[in-house]
Amino acid sequence: MSKDHDDEPIFVRSKWGTSRYVYNPNNPIGMGLIIGSLLFAAGGLYYLFASSSWSEGEFRDAVHSAVRDLESEQHTMGSWTGGYESLIRDALEESGEGPSAGGGVYVEDANDPYDEDADRSVDRFEVTAKDVDTVFCLSVSPPEPEPTLTSIKVSLSVTVEEGEC
Repeated sequence: MSKDHDDEPIFVRSKWGTSRYVYNPNNPIGMGLIIGSLLFAAGGLYYLFASSSWSEGEFRDAVHSAVRDLESEQHTMGSWTGGYESLIRDALEESGEGPSAGGGVYVEDANDPYDEDADRSVDRFEVTAKDVDTVFCLSVSPPEPEPTLTSIKVSLSVTVEEGEC
């Protein structure tokens, strides 16, 4: 008497020395459960990757949202603040755009102190993200005030250009 696949149980005891039950690959339903579990795990990993990395559109929206936020209110500058770089970084994080975890954003000073032809009425910053190739150049005016023991309120004007400064 031959044994048919339909006679196989869906779960069998593990042969690896434990008394746990595992899916039976000899049963069509067990094989379907194995394949379904693998597809579910792969989908979960893809979702985690997609939610922890920037897309071009998310990054562009975050930069423009941060610029609107920076221009909308006055900022208090003093010797204890991190300067314009930290203001821009904080505005990008508070924009609500981008990945929920991971996905670093980098703000770097792009002013060249040795360029005699450079416009000294603005401070320039390059904004990049870990997962995208797009770079944004932010021109902030007035220039960052020198750190003092007193606080200064500053209203910023920011322009955005796509590309390096």
